Amino acid sequence: MIFKDQYDPSFWHKSVFTTCVLPIVSMDILLMFMGNSHSFAWLKPYQISGDLLRRILIASCLIIYFLRLQITVWVFQKRKWTWLETITISIVMSFALYAFAKVGGNNKQVVGIVEVIGILLYSSGSYINTHSEYSRHVWKLKEVNKGRLYTEGFFSLSMHINYFGDIVLFTGFAMVTHSLSMFFIPLIMAVNFVFNIIPTLDRYLERKYGDEFRDYAKKTKKLIPLIY
Repeated sequence: MIFKDQYDPSFWHKSVFTTCVLPIVSMDILLMFMGNSHSFAWLKPYQISGDLLRRILIASCLIIYFLRLQITVWVFQKRKWTWLETITISIVMSFALYAFAKVGGNNKQVVGIVEVIGILLYSSGSYINTHSEYSRHVWKLKEVNKGRLYTEGFFSLSMHINYFGDIVLFTGFAMVTHSLSMFFIPLIMAVNFVFNIIPTLDRYLERKYGDEFRDYAKKTKKLIPLIY
């Protein structure tokens, strides 16, 4: 990711990203619920046919995440995208969503308490991420706040609370699949945030906001409220 004072709609970059992810989500859902349709006989070898309730939960998570992602990309995110970032995120996100559908959707184990907790985490993480992004977006629209650092709402609990929300929701998603292998995705995401994205973003924010950011960083946890 690049963090510069370059506000750009990046229409074609975002269009490519959406065009890559939408077919993957659509195909995942088709594979989970295609039944005995002869129209898609060529897809039979790839059909996902685990526990029905689990498939419904996973499909719901996929749809909700895709819709939230589009709002974030097209409404909240104003920074410039690069083509390298566009291609990388498109590939990684498509693979991750397909993995959740494939691994979780083929799980024949009956849904239980683990999945219930997973849905609660998924919902909580989604709310934390979207609400924090929305609150900052609305605050930034006010003329009096232009050029100022947003430190209110959920961002008073963590400097990068939106990233924390992503980790929580994908951890919940992994629990819905009831597969230990799927926890690899939120783990890698957390490592990327801590060692790559957050340090890069912090350097940018310090250059842009100076003492305002340094004061904020001294009294606010970096990622996990009350812990880190």
